[in-house]
Amino acid sequence: MDKPTVVISACLNGYFNRYNGGTVSDDNVNALKPHFELITICPEVEIGLGIPRKTVSLFKLGDRMEVIQRETGLNVTRQLIEYSEKTINSLPEVDGFILKAKSPSCGVKTAKVFGNREGTIILGKDDGIFPATVRKLRPHLPLIDEGRLNNRELRWEFLARVNLHFLFRQSSRDIKSLIDFHSRAKYLLMSICQKDLQTLGRILAAHRQGHAGETIENYRRVFHQILSRPIRKSNLLNALNHMFGYASPGLTPEERKHFLRLLELYRSGQTDFVTIIEFLRAYGYRFNLPYLLDQYLLKLE
Repeated sequence: MDKPTVVISACLNGYFNRYNGGTVSDDNVNALKPHFELITICPEVEIGLGIPRKTVSLFKLGDRMEVIQRETGLNVTRQLIEYSEKTINSLPEVDGFILKAKSPSCGVKTAKVFGNREGTIILGKDDGIFPATVRKLRPHLPLIDEGRLNNRELRWEFLARVNLHFLFRQSSRDIKSLIDFHSRAKYLLMSICQKDLQTLGRILAAHRQGHAGETIENYRRVFHQILSRPIRKSNLLNALNHMFGYASPGLTPEERKHFLRLLELYRSGQTDFVTIIEFLRAYGYRFNLPYLLDQYLLKLE
């Protein structure tokens, strides 16, 4: 398999199974589909709610999240949790999830949460049941919904994590492949957690011949730990600065000053890091820097 595997909400993949019998055609999702092997899910249909169906909503009643069909009073929380756990535990190896925004079953931090059964109190927004279960059972796997794909940085981070997980799966067959992966993933991993990156390096350095399985499993454990962490601006700035060091000697003082100004603009929220990555990629081509160009941080679109 030469593409990452992503789980997608059925209504984002051409199925007419929304509560009103409709589907969703989203330009960002459609642009990504050819790059993935897709596994389609629809929790509400697959627990038997039917198409079309009366809408369900997410409620926080006491300390519990409940999913209730307000019009009928039907509570489907248990069915959704059981479906989510069974489905996630039975999936083949997957690299991420693209789910339907605002849905009480699938929304990623976008499902409206009501504080009373009448729906007159809105407490905020949270995960639907399925993504909440993903976070519990597979915390290292990236989640996004189609609404968040509109944000350039969130889209890039999602794709980076999906591809990083996929590349690790491909590279964890033997030590030689894993060492190559580690070298090429260095600055992407640094942008998440430099301390864990150093731990991964020590695991590889301590490898003993004949113990490949043990080394790979130790690496996998820390790698999954890294993927469960967010990319922080300070860590990403540190990684970008390190990468800039490869190109800096060939630049004029004005060019160096301009790039460092871009870093400050990113630090203050006035530009995004995708623009800075494009500069680094251009420097790599200009100065023929294969190590820089081979970094996954620059390879991922």
